[in-house]
Amino acid sequence: MDDLIEKVRLNGIEKKENWLSLSDQEKIKNIISLINASKGDSKSWFVVKFKLFLIKFLKFQFKSIIRSLFFIGLSKKLKLKNIAEKILENKAELIGIDCYCNPRSEKPVLDWHLDNAYSGRADVKNFVDPDKNAIKFFFYLTDVSMDNGCLSYIPKSNKIAHALKKGIYEKAINYSPYWTLSDFRKTILIKKNFEYVKNIVGEDLILEFLKMTSFVENKNLNTNAFDFEVNKGGAVIFDEAGIHRGSKTKFNERLALRFLYRKI
Repeated sequence: MDDLIEKVRLNGIEKKENWLSLSDQEKIKNIISLINASKGDSKSWFVVKFKLFLIKFLKFQFKSIIRSLFFIGLSKKLKLKNIAEKILENKAELIGIDCYCNPRSEKPVLDWHLDNAYSGRADVKNFVDPDKNAIKFFFYLTDVSMDNGCLSYIPKSNKIAHALKKGIYEKAINYSPYWTLSDFRKTILIKKNFEYVKNIVGEDLILEFLKMTSFVENKNLNTNAFDFEVNKGGAVIFDEAGIHRGSKTKFNERLALRFLYRKI
């Protein structure tokens, strides 16, 4: 586990195979299938805060409470909080649990993007503190591979994104939309931004990133160089600040469960 933690610190991401037991996999799959059948929704959130548990109780939503407690118990059994805190080198709290059921598709689940980058809006007034970063645990209940539901991640992009967010948050540089990979590259290449980020992460890392992501300039080119293929029962652990995508689900549906831990 120490090796996994160090790799997430270094690159922003790592995977771990054979993490969930077979019994836990079946339990999770059943929960996701039941929710999908009853709600017809591909995504569901679970309660982690006491206030929301109380609201669920007052509304007699006992099945929802039981499911949430199962996932909270699973997070404790897998010691996710402890792992997140070691990666962040800081106290962290569980702020979200959700699950997905993505159908087969020729389109990416979500193309290259950054979380908490204001979805590309131009009129942002309140900026997020970059030091309130989070670690995501993405567990798979189906095998994921190239063009079949795997997560792709640009290594060390989290370091560059953090530096950019820091400059914007502290008003040292101006904000411009950077949610997509293409916009992020353009934003980094603005002279004032480049100099600011360079002073934090170094020029070599920026140039390496620009070289790795040059594929985005060719609209007809799709790269799988940064895919993380994982067998069902495994997971990817990553810093949400980095640039990532959910690939096409070309061959079968994708079932996944997420836990999100944020630095306190």
